[in-house]
Amino acid sequence: MSVRLATPDDADAIERVRTDTWRATYRGHMPDAVLDALGYDGSRRREHMSRLRPELFALVAQHDGEVVGFCIGGPSREVDPVHPGEIYAIYVLPAHHGHGHGSALMRAGAREIVARGWGGMLIWVLRENAPSRLFYERMGGQHLTDGDVQREIEGATVTESGYAWDDVRALAAKA
Repeated sequence: MSVRLATPDDADAIERVRTDTWRATYRGHMPDAVLDALGYDGSRRREHMSRLRPELFALVAQHDGEVVGFCIGGPSREVDPVHPGEIYAIYVLPAHHGHGHGSALMRAGAREIVARGWGGMLIWVLRENAPSRLFYERMGGQHLTDGDVQREIEGATVTESGYAWDDVRALAAKA
């Protein structure tokens, strides 16, 4: 298992991970039409990644040379001086859950947040996604009890719950 910075060449693999993970995780929580419309074509993501601004980062987790997870982050979408960084997305293929890929991506994402001079970070998760919420709590995230937000994702309105790390240095330092 390894985690490295993603390159535009990883775009198709990232889309495969996103599509397969969303279909497995969000079925029943998002409209079937949204999930069924997802695909593996990474051309839009490849173009975006080729112009990634320095404050953004993209990481991939690999197992036996295959991309099995990814993490994307950057500045927080919320105006929050305590939590200026955010992990926007972190997904691991269901077949690779429980093997440490998610934890490794979280730690690497925290290191990227620290490298940008940000001490705290946020992650938003679909409110109904209990397994991911428990994962973030195990990783040290504190649930923002008054922080549920409505967002539009892929044309569907969902409710997301926030998790915060006031100081990500401890998470970033874990091996």
